[in-house]
Amino acid sequence: MLEVDRLSAGYGTVEVLWDIDLDVGGGEVVALLGSNGAGKTTLLRAISGLIRPSAGEVRFEGKPLTRLRPEQIVSRGIAHVPEGRHLFQGLTVRENLMAGGYARRDGAEIERATQLFPALGERMSQLAGSLSGGEQQMCAIARGLMSRPKLLMIDELSLGLAPKLVDEIVERLEEAAGQGTSLLVVEQDVDAALRIARRGYVLETGRIAASGSSEELSEDARVREAYLGVA
Repeated sequence: MLEVDRLSAGYGTVEVLWDIDLDVGGGEVVALLGSNGAGKTTLLRAISGLIRPSAGEVRFEGKPLTRLRPEQIVSRGIAHVPEGRHLFQGLTVRENLMAGGYARRDGAEIERATQLFPALGERMSQLAGSLSGGEQQMCAIARGLMSRPKLLMIDELSLGLAPKLVDEIVERLEEAAGQGTSLLVVEQDVDAALRIARRGYVLETGRIAASGSSEELSEDARVREAYLGVA
């Protein structure tokens, strides 16, 4: 479904990514692992059209995305939940969700979002800025799902959240994947990422350093030492 082919990208004259090859299949959950500064956020921004790659190509369902605007990429079926959630703090939960579904006029996805995250259904008229951190992350993910994407990209799923909330969100994402939504999940918590993903990539200083199934990455000595804290 998603193919990233020899992609390089950065900001101005500063290159952050070099020769990235990555793919995500239909209905698949893939983890993108790496420490701070590895280039994970830059890669998602390049895929979603927020920055223009300096080399290489991004294809979705066989069609190039590289020169499309972000809203055109959303209409192709890719949604991006950014690091830090970036909710509209002064709008209600319902208004945030509707903003995510701006391209859809029927509002039918609100029911799906509240089924996936029941806590949001009880807070539809509450301002997003007054939600707890976990509820804000749920709202951000639900907003991403409002466009009914074929691929949902989530940047730093567990950032600042308690383990219990992470487990709950992971469970909900497994439900979404079971309904056919592909997921590309950026995560520093390798244990959480490899629980939900079937396979993953490890990004180090702008390059893919390792890739494989979740089991293979969990057993890789370099991954265990660098990301799982196991020598």
